Amino acid sequence: MEGGEERLVRRARDGDAAAREQLISDYLPLVYNVVGRALDGHADVDDVVQDTVLRALRGLGGLRDPSRFRSWLLAIAMNQVRRRWTAGRRRPTVDLESAGEIADPSADFVEVAVARLGLSGQRREVAEATRWLDPADRELLALWWSEVAGELTRPELAAALGLTTAHAAVRVKRMKEQLDAVRVVVRALAAEPECPTLAAMTAGWDGRPAPLWRKRIARHARDCRACSEHRRALVPAESLLAGLVLIPPPPQLARELLPVAAVRSAAVRNAALVAVPAVILAGLAVWGLWPSDEPRPPIAAPETSALPSPREKPRPAPPPSSRAFAAWLSPAPSKSGGGLREQVVRLVNTERARRGCRPMRENARLTAAAQKHSEEMASRRTLDHASADGRNPGDRITAAGYRWRAWAENIAQGSRTSTAVMASWMKSPGHRDNIVNCGLSEIGVGISLRPGGPWWTQKLADPR
Repeated sequence: MEGGEERLVRRARDGDAAAREQLISDYLPLVYNVVGRALDGHADVDDVVQDTVLRALRGLGGLRDPSRFRSWLLAIAMNQVRRRWTAGRRRPTVDLESAGEIADPSADFVEVAVARLGLSGQRREVAEATRWLDPADRELLALWWSEVAGELTRPELAAALGLTTAHAAVRVKRMKEQLDAVRVVVRALAAEPECPTLAAMTAGWDGRPAPLWRKRIARHARDCRACSEHRRALVPAESLLAGLVLIPPPPQLARELLPVAAVRSAAVRNAALVAVPAVILAGLAVWGLWPSDEPRPPIAAPETSALPSPREKPRPAPPPSSRAFAAWLSPAPSKSGGGLREQVVRLVNTERARRGCRPMRENARLTAAAQKHSEEMASRRTLDHASADGRNPGDRITAAGYRWRAWAENIAQGSRTSTAVMASWMKSPGHRDNIVNCGLSEIGVGISLRPGGPWWTQKLADPR
């Protein structure tokens, strides 16, 4: 007999919008926890979760067996995680250009787990040990953690990885051995009093978990009489993790994804993504949904009003020459952010040209409103589309004297250069859709270089 979960999947597959919304509500916490642990709290966690859910909704019609939905969904999540790790390995060595891609410490999934689940003692050590695992082991641990917490079965874990149950058992055994080894590493580093030999060995270490230091410290812990004692007191990880609840996903994730479920056909959904960016969808309402005060990664979800139909259809346009593109990047940023502002506008128009949209014009009122919001975010040390007095982006550009027909706003924190922040925005579907929306014609950019930043604001609008 078909269970309630399978009936829900079948209804969602048949286009029932309410069932799709229920599926997102039911499975978003599981996907968020698995992706968060697999990516070690990287700033891209929310993007990967969104990509996973949207891909699942698009592909739901091809799922023949509703009973396999959970493992099928997690297989999509694992594929997205691997793509993100692969993309990360292709990036050059981190410098100022890519500093904005580094995970924000406030988004660290380990610290989120410790704080929200109240982890302490060896449970906390297990969470901290995940930072030391290789990506493949962390990916497996993310699924195994959900298994021992009662959210997954072993066959579902195996199916999510594309393995047989027997092969999955071997992988889990090896991962647990590695996990215990790094738990000893965590304990040895935190021991009081500290091991003098270990302290001398790690004197030049920067404190960041890395494979080379994992091997060195683990080898020392095996050979050192004092440090080897840490292994004897280890409680089996499955005993520590069993029954733990899932970490609640940020409220804005559900607000961003639930409206997408209501769009039944791919054609209608694609049209909606042009009209109202996917990262913040409010159906066809004039106002978007404003984010909560939850901690955010360096790039916040974009905000948008209901956007008009594009004035012109996208038409093919050749990208600018590499020489011209390089020339746009050459000016050094000034202390006021002026050079960065000009570069952002030029990069925006480059992306629009590639998609057949007309270039945006700078508008002094939008620039003033954007600069004021960047300064306010910097003074409050927060990343938020809402002002301290509760005003939304539309209110702010109206107060600046701009009469608008439609608007959108992108904000970010921490990216050191115009190329870094633009690269980050263009990797996020909602931010990208704001930038390349042909129905918006004017732009203002604000940048505050105060401590904790830079703080970036893009105001994109179309006048009345």
